[in-house]
Amino acid sequence: MEIWVSEMKASDQITIRTHFSEYSFRVIDPKGRRGVLTGGPFGNGVHEAMFVEAIHPADCEPRASCQLKPGDRAVFFVGRDTISRITTSTITEIVLTEVSEQAANDC
Repeated sequence: MEIWVSEMKASDQITIRTHFSEYSFRVIDPKGRRGVLTGGPFGNGVHEAMFVEAIHPADCEPRASCQLKPGDRAVFFVGRDTISRITTSTITEIVLTEVSEQAANDC
């Protein structure tokens, strides 16, 4: 599955499974590729994050800045006051959970 983060809706959630971890990225601002990230080294902690790019390990070339698919490594900037760069291991699976507008408004 290939995902274009900038084309998602606010409150949609991406589950990113890698060889070593599982992450969850809930989109807040699709155009800005901003949201909240949990999982991986953060465990259940919720952190503000921005999806920066995806890197294909075979050629180390960045893909389109808003495209994410299996075989790539996702790069996020995480934090508010202090920014950290997080790069996942190779993505094995991506699951998109779309949230209806009504459900998003009920939260």
